[in-house]
Amino acid sequence: MRHIRHIRHIRLSRHVRHLPRAKTSTQKGIGLIEALLAFLVLSLGMLAMTRVQSDLRAHAELARQRSEATRIAQQDIEALRAYSVLTKPGAGANSFEQIAPASAVVDSIAPTRYELVRQVSPAADGQAASVVVTVRWNDRRGETQHTTLPSVIARSAPALAAALVNAPRGLPTLGAFDRSSHIPLIAKDLGDGRSAFKPASTDSVAIVQDNRSGQVIARCSGLPTALTTEALTLADLTDCDTRSGLLLSGAVHFAQGAPLPFDIALVLTGGAYPQAPQCTTMPIEAGDRRSVYHCVVYPSASEAGVGGWSGSTTLVPIGWRIGATAQDQRVCRYSSDLDGSGAIDRNNEHPAAYSGVDSALAQQNFLVIAGPDNCPADLGTVQHQP
Repeated sequence: MRHIRHIRHIRLSRHVRHLPRAKTSTQKGIGLIEALLAFLVLSLGMLAMTRVQSDLRAHAELARQRSEATRIAQQDIEALRAYSVLTKPGAGANSFEQIAPASAVVDSIAPTRYELVRQVSPAADGQAASVVVTVRWNDRRGETQHTTLPSVIARSAPALAAALVNAPRGLPTLGAFDRSSHIPLIAKDLGDGRSAFKPASTDSVAIVQDNRSGQVIARCSGLPTALTTEALTLADLTDCDTRSGLLLSGAVHFAQGAPLPFDIALVLTGGAYPQAPQCTTMPIEAGDRRSVYHCVVYPSASEAGVGGWSGSTTLVPIGWRIGATAQDQRVCRYSSDLDGSGAIDRNNEHPAAYSGVDSALAQQNFLVIAGPDNCPADLGTVQHQP
C-alpha cells in the first residue's frame, strides 16, 4: 500500500509540475511627469478660454463705442444742416459763413470720453462747404480709436427750402442761359438784356423779348429772309413795333405724314385790344411731322384790370379740310390737368378757351389725325376741331 501511494504521489507530482502556471496581474500607478503634463494642458486650455472671453468683451465694447462715436458725428452734422449751431455775434442765426472748424470733448452716457474734431473746407463757388467730422476716443486697452464722417452742407438754410418750389413774388423765374423760361431756346442773346429770334427762318420778322420777364418788347420787320436767328445783331433790328406783348407758342403734330400748311387764328374776347395778334407758322425741318407756331398777343389794359387777354385758338387749314370724313382731318388738343384739380381750369393746361392770360404761354400743342379717328386719350388729347 505504501508502495502504491508512493507511486501515485510521484505521478501526481509530475502531473502538477507540468500544468501551466496562472499569470499574476500587476497594477501600475500614474507617474508624476504624466500628471504634470496633464495639468499643463488643462491650464493652457483655461488660459485660452479666458483670453477668448476677454477678446469678445473687448470687441463688443469697441463696437458699442464706435456706434456711439458715429451717433455723435451724425448729430453734429445734422445740427449744421439745421443751422441750429451757427451762432456768432454780429451775424444772423442763418448765416452760412458761421460754419467753422471746432474741437470739443463730448459728454456721453457711456464712461468713455469722446473728442469731436470738425474740419471745414468751403467750396470754390461759395454755395456749399465740405465738412469732415472726426470723433476720437481711447478703448479699454488704451489704444486710440476714431470714426470719421464726411458731408456737404448747402448754403441755403432749411427755412428757405420752400423757395425751391415757390417763385419769389414780383421776380420772374429764370430758365436756361439765365433767361426767362418764356424765351425759346433758339433765341439769340443780344447782350443788352434782350433776346431775339425769327419765328420763321424764311420770314422777315423777328421777335424781341426781355431776358428777365420774357415779355415781348418789340416785333421787328424788314429783315433779310436769308438772315438766320444765329446771325441776328442789334444793327438788324431797326424797323420795330415796340408795343409790349405776350408770346403764345406751341407745336402741331401731323400723324398722317408731312406737315400740311395752316395758319393760326386767335380770336380775342373780353375787351378792346390795341392791335390784332400776329401769328407765324413754320415746319420744324425736312422729315419732321411737326410745325411750330408763335403768336404775339397785345393785351388789353382793361382785361381783368391788368395787361392780359382772353380768347381761343384754332387751326385754319390751307389746301385741306377739317372734318369727320375720310377725306378730312381732325384736330386734337394736348391738354393735361397739371394741378390735379379734376378740371382743365388753368391757362397753361391748354383749355379750349383762355381767360385772363397775363404771361407767356408755351407748349400749347395740337395733334392732327384722320377725320374718322378719335382723339387718343392715352396721349392726353381731347377733340378741338371740328
